[in-house]
Amino acid sequence: MCRVCQKRPEIPEERHGRCEACARAGRIAYRFRLASARGGPGLAVRAGEMSPRALRQKLREQLAAWNQPPGTRRQLGLHEVELVVARDRLETVRGAPDLAGRPDEVMEALRTAAERTEAAW
Repeated sequence: MCRVCQKRPEIPEERHGRCEACARAGRIAYRFRLASARGGPGLAVRAGEMSPRALRQKLREQLAAWNQPPGTRRQLGLHEVELVVARDRLETVRGAPDLAGRPDEVMEALRTAAERTEAAW
């Protein structure tokens, strides 16, 4: 199954696990794993398929302007969040079912992660 749309079979040996339609549209799904924040209540990004520097350069302004709550995706693992990007435009933010009741914390964790400048999580 396509990792982005979960509807069509993926292209064999395709780097991002996409179907032909998603590959043509330039859609890529980047996953991030959240955990409890160190300094207090809330969540923080602990791992991701995109480095903090790349997240800052590509999606910082778009995440700051994003005002919709993240959708829920059953296929995501525990405390995972997925950003679907079409070319250089943020299309969707989706979270695991266990994060469904905490949309504000999820978006704040992503915005905070986009402000980081370190090269690794």
